Amino acid sequence: MNAINKLIVTVQVATGRLFDRAAATRKRFAEERGSLTLEQIIWTVAIALVAIAIVAIVVNAINTKAAELPL
Repeated sequence: MNAINKLIVTVQVATGRLFDRAAATRKRFAEERGSLTLEQIIWTVAIALVAIAIVAIVVNAINTKAAELPL
């Protein structure tokens, strides 16, 4: 077998393995479909609540300091 034939066979085998891995990955993600979306929603809500709490604390601190200023 010459070098070109060996290269062709190697590329074919590697391509076959790549397609098999891609199919397995697609199948795995299809089985877990929706769980990532739910996790993203939970994280988004948690981060939004933390951001709202921080804004409320800062606004309260500013209003407190503003109330102490003489007019």
